[in-house]
Amino acid sequence: MRTLIVASLLTLLITGCSSVQLAYNSADFFIERYADDYLGLDGAQMRDWAPLLEAALERHRADELPYLASFFKQAALDARAGFTPSNIDCLLDQFETLYRRHFRLAAATAAPLLADLSPEQIDALAKTFAEEHEEDAAEANAEDAARRARKRTERYVDNLRWWVGDLSSEQRGLVRDVTRRIPDTAPTWYAYRHAKREALIALLRSEASAAHIESFLTQWLVDFQDLPSPLAEAQPALRTAFADLLLRLQPTLSKVQRERLIGRLEGLQRDFMRLQQRPRRAPLHCAAT
Repeated sequence: MRTLIVASLLTLLITGCSSVQLAYNSADFFIERYADDYLGLDGAQMRDWAPLLEAALERHRADELPYLASFFKQAALDARAGFTPSNIDCLLDQFETLYRRHFRLAAATAAPLLADLSPEQIDALAKTFAEEHEEDAAEANAEDAARRARKRTERYVDNLRWWVGDLSSEQRGLVRDVTRRIPDTAPTWYAYRHAKREALIALLRSEASAAHIESFLTQWLVDFQDLPSPLAEAQPALRTAFADLLLRLQPTLSKVQRERLIGRLEGLQRDFMRLQQRPRRAPLHCAAT
């Protein structure tokens, strides 16, 4: 699950090398609009939160962009030299480090805003959560496992198309074979998310402090302290499947596909360097080191 969340996070950043800088420089506007749409903020709340958001984005630019630049630099080097089980495992360790760093910052930034919600806004948020839970419940039917597997394969194919271009029928078959072995944790995941959202609403209604809310979000979204065992046990399987997919796809890549992959990775590294006021790359280490 953690790997999938990280992949979703980085998908927001890979809308194309030429647009990353534009998207990043407009981040404050889009985050404010999203928060307003989701929480129904009033003018005073937005004015109070804007400096906190601006400070968080500045902190991200100074502290996190060097890590992103390092990650994509290393990924490009590995892709050019050839992926191995060892360097893929190291990249996944680094990926999880990036995830934890980003979500700690997100929790610290969101907590003051959540702590400032009115009872009416909390009720509206609870209603939104309930509506989304109904949609989740419709997706979580055990009888729909085969359909979810097909959709999972389609998502992987779509993502890979961005990285390497159109896939051959052989490559699509590899993706289908690997993703078919990924555990179907959707019912457990939806139930877990619903329980955590209910706990968050209860916390907000108790008028908890921003520090208390930040701690809750960190324990939930960063540390996964009470993650159900089926989800915790699925994580190694996800890592194995992702590594297997890269290793099996690698020898099937055409020269054009391989150069496109390397170009994407190098382009992202350059973008995250250019976005820094004082460009640098920060060291990332594997768990074993």
